[in-house]
Amino acid sequence: MRRFAAWLRLPYHWLLPLAFFCVGLTYLYASPHFESPDSYYHLGVIKWIADHGGALPIQSPDHEHLYGHEGSQPPLYYLLMTPIWAAIDSADFADFFQANPLVIAGHPARLGNRNQIFYRQPHPPNLAGASLALYLIRLASLAMGTVTVFAIYQAARKLAPASTGLAVLAASFAAFNPQFLFISSSISNDNLVAMLAALTTWMLIAMLRDGFHSRRSVFIGLLVALASLAKLSGLILGLVVILCGCYIAWRTRNRRGLLILAACMFAFWLALAGWWYLRNLALYGELFGTGALIEHFGGRNATLLQLLTQEFEGFRISYWGLFGWFSIFTSPLHYAAMDILSALAIVGLAIHMLRNREDAFVMSACAALILLTAAGGAALIWYSMQTPSSQGRLMFPYIAAISLLLALGIDSLKLPAPLIALPMFVFSIAAPFLYIIPQYDHPPQVERLPASAHPADVRWGDIRLIGQEAPSPRRWSPGDEIPLTLYWQPLQASSGLHALFISLVDAEGGALATIDSFPGWGSLPTTWWRPGVIYQDDYILQIPAEARGFSAVQLHIGWYPFPDGADIRPLLKSGEALAAYTVPLGAFVDVGSQETLEADATEDGTVFGDAIRLNAWRFSDGHMLELEWQLTREIAGDLRVFAIAMRERYQPNAPFEIAAQADASPPARLDFLEAGETFLTRHEFQLPAGYAEAHSVYIGWYDEGLQARLSAPFPADMLELPAIRFVAPEQDSGSEG
Repeated sequence: MRRFAAWLRLPYHWLLPLAFFCVGLTYLYASPHFESPDSYYHLGVIKWIADHGGALPIQSPDHEHLYGHEGSQPPLYYLLMTPIWAAIDSADFADFFQANPLVIAGHPARLGNRNQIFYRQPHPPNLAGASLALYLIRLASLAMGTVTVFAIYQAARKLAPASTGLAVLAASFAAFNPQFLFISSSISNDNLVAMLAALTTWMLIAMLRDGFHSRRSVFIGLLVALASLAKLSGLILGLVVILCGCYIAWRTRNRRGLLILAACMFAFWLALAGWWYLRNLALYGELFGTGALIEHFGGRNATLLQLLTQEFEGFRISYWGLFGWFSIFTSPLHYAAMDILSALAIVGLAIHMLRNREDAFVMSACAALILLTAAGGAALIWYSMQTPSSQGRLMFPYIAAISLLLALGIDSLKLPAPLIALPMFVFSIAAPFLYIIPQYDHPPQVERLPASAHPADVRWGDIRLIGQEAPSPRRWSPGDEIPLTLYWQPLQASSGLHALFISLVDAEGGALATIDSFPGWGSLPTTWWRPGVIYQDDYILQIPAEARGFSAVQLHIGWYPFPDGADIRPLLKSGEALAAYTVPLGAFVDVGSQETLEADATEDGTVFGDAIRLNAWRFSDGHMLELEWQLTREIAGDLRVFAIAMRERYQPNAPFEIAAQADASPPARLDFLEAGETFLTRHEFQLPAGYAEAHSVYIGWYDEGLQARLSAPFPADMLELPAIRFVAPEQDSGSEG
């Protein structure tokens, strides 16, 4: 009990904000500058203002400006950050900002190419020039997040002064939310509006508890006006504050207090933010500028049902932790844990309100927090129906209300605050090292080819492959992942961008899966690598779950000048040119793609080598024999099927003459198939023009390596099919000129 009492006496009002700031520094370190949603668009607005003497950008449908669709956002965040950018020499920005044209954004299930731009030095930070200016802006943004955590803690103390646990929980739901840490350490106007909204929420709860106070009304009016100049989400605050003010005036009969509050809000809004809304009206014919934004970004007509069924999961996940440009998952256990906590909090909140239904302050505070969250959610839904924006981070302007509601629910269930806060704290520290940093580092350099690698010496121009590590040939299925490590030793840096492709191809040359990338899975362009250095380049080739096929497969590795140059022919050390550089991988077997003959086939049942049964056969078009086989047990070997048409029936120890022969291999080596699986072999007989004769056909299996046939209960281990009439295909005569 003494330890518990000591825990309650800790100075959390500054410990939790400090913990948030320190953990946020790890996110600042882990994530390069432009790897959070819309970060370079936000920087584009800052840069435009700095380059144009304080003038704001004007939104247009074209995409030529760096500020993109953020050009019509409220400007307060950008105006505050512009002096930081202007104070640092950022002349190197053009060289620093080189976009990765093969980036994969918005597809967290896919791997690699997370980086929006190329970074010469992703880790440790480059503290010079444009990069230094960007870090200072991000540090200022992190400070805004720190104030947000402080305000949430103070709001919780106003809500329940005797409950330290409630305040710790509320602050922790924001401070140790990996997504909030990630966004707070990035360039985003979400950080300013979240801070202003949290301060407003603190003041709102104080107003509901203590009634109107002139100085508080002035402060609330200032906060709401600034929030509406930081992001349109700030307008929701004004609506909720006015509704709460009307409730307080009704409860206390203090109409004068309501008039002062309303006057302060209107006066500050008119003086500080009104000009920007009038500017929108003049430029775009609308107060909010959302139409111009949607016209630039791209609109849609989604229904509420579509949002709930197709996008809610991504929305939920991206509230708790989806890094990069919606491309880096955390652990599934993390999402499950937060889902469970959220569900418990909803139940607990209902219990809390039921217990305190006679307490006017508790009920009004809960109603205000719910209203703020619901109004913000409704606005986001309305916006998401018009343009793709179902992102959890867009609820961060209301993170104070959300965190307080979650804390109220959990606290009412009597769950100890440390039981929730400590695991969240530990995970928030680990997340950047586990999930973010590995996505952006350059490929490691090694002194020599490791013993585990298979040596190679293949060149594509000045690009040299000295070895690779690939799995031994095996059976692959839909959804499997193929690890691959390539060791490059460039002869010299490329004068232009060259892109690498790695394809899993079947026997017909069709690609089942492909990676297009620059070295380092997109992190290191060929124009930057150092001649003579050995780069260890790691990849994982994902076979899509919807892939279909039944075939031998191999990796096809090659290079081409980006973006649309022809494939470069690989050369061996001897100078011999290859059609393609390939690595055999075994077989791809999709159980659903196993072929069988139709009902018109002739059934059989002969078993070869006590392992392979002929289920049925069919002869068609006068020259095509199809055989359906099934393994009765697993068997290995380089096995093929022979099909021989003899002029006369075969007689043991008697001479025979072959009229035509068409051997064929199974679609994949039988080593990779399992007992019970079926497959077809197709045998197309080549016949001279006008050929038309009947022959007996003999089929069987042989091991090409051992030059031995599989046993069968027939002479010479061959099954005789009934006499078949062979007819050569008709030849196209062509047109005479």
